[in-house]
Amino acid sequence: MLRDVVGTFLETLTEREFDGPLLALLHARGFTNIHFNHGAFEFGKDVLAKKTDPDTGETRQYVIQSKAGDIGQPEWRAVRPQLEECEYNTIGHPSFDADLPRVAVLVTTGRLKGAAPADVTEYRKSLEARGLADLEIWERSDIVEWLCDDPTVGVAGNEVEGDLMGMLTSVRDGGITDRRVETYSCRWLPPTGSAPRASVEAAILVNALLRTKRLDLALCVALQLIRATEHDPTASGDAKAAAKRLAQGLALQVCNQVEPLLGDPLDFVRSTVSQLAMLTYPVICCRVAEALALGLALARDAGEGSAATRFEEALRSFAEQPGAARPVGDLFAPSVIAVTVMLGTFDAAAAKAYLGRVAHWLLDRYDEEESGLGLASLAEDEEKTAERLLAGSLASTTLERRTSSYLATVVLDLALHLGDKDLYEAVRENLIALRVVAQATCADEGKARWARGGTDVWPLPRVEFEPWNVQTAKVVTGAPTDPVLALVLGAACRSRHYSGGWGGLPSG
Repeated sequence: MLRDVVGTFLETLTEREFDGPLLALLHARGFTNIHFNHGAFEFGKDVLAKKTDPDTGETRQYVIQSKAGDIGQPEWRAVRPQLEECEYNTIGHPSFDADLPRVAVLVTTGRLKGAAPADVTEYRKSLEARGLADLEIWERSDIVEWLCDDPTVGVAGNEVEGDLMGMLTSVRDGGITDRRVETYSCRWLPPTGSAPRASVEAAILVNALLRTKRLDLALCVALQLIRATEHDPTASGDAKAAAKRLAQGLALQVCNQVEPLLGDPLDFVRSTVSQLAMLTYPVICCRVAEALALGLALARDAGEGSAATRFEEALRSFAEQPGAARPVGDLFAPSVIAVTVMLGTFDAAAAKAYLGRVAHWLLDRYDEEESGLGLASLAEDEEKTAERLLAGSLASTTLERRTSSYLATVVLDLALHLGDKDLYEAVRENLIALRVVAQATCADEGKARWARGGTDVWPLPRVEFEPWNVQTAKVVTGAPTDPVLALVLGAACRSRHYSGGWGGLPSG
């Protein structure tokens, strides 16, 4: 069954969606000095890598060109000039060693068909006669065999296969949740996991989620992949970059879907309204706004100015959507962080206005005079989240009002980050009046590695916020020094944040 799943996965990939799994496969199969080189100046090389033959000790320089789908004679004739360029062109990357024996590789997620195999055979003979680089063809059948049978690749093995198939079944049946994704992805962390396994499994899960129209959860998988690669000491820079590209690409898909609806807030409401719109509308809005904010952070980090500009414009407009400022529980506190911090990098006034709307929503949900039961905690499931949001005025509810809030901690920390004294003092005083305690969790990230919970994560039942004149934003030891990682890992974890980690991003 796993072979069928992997085969279907490969059939539906685009060329760039195959980048991550390809890099992971190369790493798992003993290649070194792996460099992703796709771009305007690749000179026929998508990937460069070296491999030493364990029997002869000979090291060879591989230049790899990847293609998606079947390759017939027309496709082969189109790709052959690129392979020929691999043979003679030594430009493209500093690690390329022109003195080593060279192997040109065409890897395809499909197969050679029609007259292409015969033409490839003749082309190989020509290479041998001229003493040029060797040529290898890796087809879908080869890739499926490596993924399913090779013990050096993460998805091989009965235990891994069973767990992965269980996740894919949940995707198909609609039973997959953000919490389950986070729990499952813990297996990708060392010592039990590795970046290659994480990359391959994440690609399979993302592909399955996209085919079931769960782009939001596909982005959650990508965030967990970033977490896994960042905590694997053996992960290459290219593997980490591929994980970030995956997340940015998924965020861009969100942007593509949302941009046509930004002219009028009601256009988005009409596209999301349902019988449970009071719950689904703000959830969708928070997910979309978070995706746009994280996409902006990743695009800037990658130096992609045009993509960053699109994300900026979409985020500025979408932050005005009422549901974007109405997180339905503490699970969506990271959405508020990402939106506020990134909006504040180019429009401080809009960031303060957005955070003010979030604060107003938060306080209303805890106001007994408004029949507020508080917003759901991280430990409460979707059913309890809905009940807290919808059942405050019903005599039949058995829920008691919550008196603590992680979202409150986030709002106060963000007010400090933006330098908004009036909002900070107003929220602080109202929380005291409502008898609501700001709470959070803390962890030894060296051991917890941004897991949502566990033995290395402990609660902070009361987070003290002093009056403005004696309260300052604190840089917390252990916070990521990279502010983009601070946002991404916080979004992956969802149970805590380190406000000091935002210090590298301007606040207005």
